[in-house]
Amino acid sequence: MSDPQPQSDLLITGARVYTADPQHPWAEAVLTRGNTIRFVGSAAEARDLAGSSTERIHLPGALVVPGLNDSHIHMTLAAASLDMLDLTGVTALPELQARLRAFALANPDRPWLEAQGLPYEPLDNLDRPERVALDEAVGDRPVYIRSFDWHTSWTNSVVLQRAGIERGANIPLPNEVVVDPATGLSTGMLKERMAQELVTNLMEPPSTSQRDDMLCRAMTHLNHLGITSVQNLDGDPERLRQYDRLHAAGRLSIRAGHYMSIWSYTPRSYVAELAETVLGYTSAWSHALGIKLFIDGVVETETALLFEPYMGTDATGVPDMDLQQYHEIVLEADRRGMNVATHAIGDRGFHLTLNAYEEAARANGPRPGRRHRVEHIEVSRPDDIPRLARLGVTASMQPLHAAPGSDPRFTPWTRLVGPTREPYGFVWRRIAETGAALAFGSDWPIVKPDVRAGLYTALTRKSHDGMPAGGWQPQHCVTLAQALDAYTSGAAYAEGQEHVKGKLRAGMLADITVFARDLFQMAPHEIPQAEIALTVLDGRVLFRSA
Repeated sequence: MSDPQPQSDLLITGARVYTADPQHPWAEAVLTRGNTIRFVGSAAEARDLAGSSTERIHLPGALVVPGLNDSHIHMTLAAASLDMLDLTGVTALPELQARLRAFALANPDRPWLEAQGLPYEPLDNLDRPERVALDEAVGDRPVYIRSFDWHTSWTNSVVLQRAGIERGANIPLPNEVVVDPATGLSTGMLKERMAQELVTNLMEPPSTSQRDDMLCRAMTHLNHLGITSVQNLDGDPERLRQYDRLHAAGRLSIRAGHYMSIWSYTPRSYVAELAETVLGYTSAWSHALGIKLFIDGVVETETALLFEPYMGTDATGVPDMDLQQYHEIVLEADRRGMNVATHAIGDRGFHLTLNAYEEAARANGPRPGRRHRVEHIEVSRPDDIPRLARLGVTASMQPLHAAPGSDPRFTPWTRLVGPTREPYGFVWRRIAETGAALAFGSDWPIVKPDVRAGLYTALTRKSHDGMPAGGWQPQHCVTLAQALDAYTSGAAYAEGQEHVKGKLRAGMLADITVFARDLFQMAPHEIPQAEIALTVLDGRVLFRSA
């Protein structure tokens, strides 16, 4: 497998250069040679070093940063979502029904009408089952809607009949085909992966060439947003082969680190089998990083693990897998040299995850390159935050989860967490202040992968329309430098690649993002409108704005 041939050497001047290197945070110019950075420093020195064949790019008023790295993304799901109806920001049932009717009319030949991105509000607390509300919009074709967090789906009656789950299904919690206890009939709500697979397994999968085309389209979308690297949280051996195939064909336009998915029903022997694959797959373009586990669910469905009950209920969440099983898998993966990423949203889920990492390190002893991480950390107890730095665990977080599109003060999340725990939601600043590694990502397709929107939320704690005026729990806002670091150097550290990327420094890979305007000179609310001027990967210009 040969790497794509780089373009001519590049000299970028005129812009301010934020290097994310604490020793030399600012510079005037960047010079690349081949696929690496040759020089970062003054414009005069860079010009003296540039050769006659160097392409000179002068961008006054721009901001150069290391190539943006989305530290939590689901590339296969994201690629598929590009052809689905996007329901992001839909907050009322009439609008949802109107959007579904319009989508059905515009796509008369689609056997399934798939949508994603729906907040919980339109189908929350209805006076009738969700399937009935969806039947009112489209009753003659299968309708399958994924919530914005993809932990819940809703279907119409056609789907329930085809799947044979009109009266529920015998599957373990937190997976659930929700049934109305008064009638014994399924409401149309499906919780978590096993319930959803009862439906998605009925859909015809795309062909290999279709999958490749979908992934390339998703990568191009990311390149246009300045993203040069991702950490893919829905990895498996087939995904590794797909990235190899695309790279060999010269079609890979993103660097990807992959975590292999492990589920409660995954055979234990598979963990041992993965170790050889993971530890031997170390390409700079596509490399295996370890395994991905779930310890809990999400707040909105009361499946995230909490120490105290959700407001107005007796529920404290449901483990995604047996906790002893989770503990044993972490111990075994760590013993075999693999890193572990754990989805942990509730304060108890976060606490138990740190306990498992701490026990694994104690049992297996010191190990160079140990980079365990916790994904999301939406609710936490203050005593657990300092443990991240002490244990060397990365906090992998997604700013847009704190503002999914509506005023974050008035969402199902806020209502269920309650006022006592709300001040300990998404504590980015506190984590950064402890010295722990903080990596930012999107969780695309859960939220959009636009780093500019993520930066705005990280700086303001406001929704896209500026609510609330003073920011939601603003004590957890971070600075622009901290946020950029989390998308660059912090993200590189999370995947153990800080020696080759994440900073603009001589000898590092030539992965560079250029914003058309200097974000440090802009008001936070202006940042989402800042153009991406240039995306450079491996010394090649992948995207250049008009």
